[in-house]
Amino acid sequence: MNKSLLAGLAITVLITLGALFGGYLSPHDLQDQLKVEYIVDDQGKGTVVAPPAAPGSEYPLGTDKYGYDLLAKLLDGAKYTLFLSFGIALARVFAGGLLGMLLGYFGGNKADKRSAGDSWKALNGIPIFLITWLLLIGISINSSLSPLQLSVLLGIVLTAVGVPSVLSTIKDKTLVLRDRPYVLASESLGAGHWTIVRSHLFPFLKESFLILLVQEIVLVLTLFGQLAIFNLFVGGTTMYMDPPEYHSRTNEWAGLIGQARGFLYVNQWILFIPLASYVLLIMGFQLVSNGLEQRYKRTYAKHSYL
Repeated sequence: MNKSLLAGLAITVLITLGALFGGYLSPHDLQDQLKVEYIVDDQGKGTVVAPPAAPGSEYPLGTDKYGYDLLAKLLDGAKYTLFLSFGIALARVFAGGLLGMLLGYFGGNKADKRSAGDSWKALNGIPIFLITWLLLIGISINSSLSPLQLSVLLGIVLTAVGVPSVLSTIKDKTLVLRDRPYVLASESLGAGHWTIVRSHLFPFLKESFLILLVQEIVLVLTLFGQLAIFNLFVGGTTMYMDPPEYHSRTNEWAGLIGQARGFLYVNQWILFIPLASYVLLIMGFQLVSNGLEQRYKRTYAKHSYL
């Protein structure tokens, strides 16, 4: 039994269900706000109730400092965190994988291919989050664009800067497969280039594509967190003055963490609950990645000719 894969799938499926049906699961609406109240009990003892409320029966995960339910915000923002990271990872793997196979197979001689590969790998040394932050920070804070438009724009940028690493990985694997006896035999029998790519290269790369997809999701989630540290939130950032405060427009999880950095020592649930949720999500995908690698290693160990 592949415990790592099962555990990872259980975590990611539960969070996906929360993202899809969060509006029906939350005990409070996003607009529900805990107000300052003075409550008198049966014995005549008065108590002041004011936000933020700690986790309890009324608010299972507590509220933020304005009195809004944290569980409702997490369920609302999960769709941005989950689906945007998946979309970016899928676009990276599709574009980078296709280009990697083509460059690996149709390129020049092996020395030229490796030289070109070194050029692509050199791009991987540039911090992606820094490039993204410099490109988008000016239009993300108090932007006139909608959260959806800003999310799409972020997705395009993160896809573009992430393609080279996927391309390099797939191209290196294609170089190895390109010289396998069954590929050379197909060429000698007159098989066309596209037939070889479709029938002999892709079938042996599909497991790599799946693992890369999950790993890219983890990388994108990590990038969301890095950008949030510098107040660039998925879907846009709203900045308030006196004192300066940065708020996520979408309740995306990394944004909830970034805007709650000031609660490290007081009302800590406002920071640690979104942080724990985010870590759990990343851990879930990492477990899926590890489980897939273990599964494929066992498969190829049984059939060494593959």
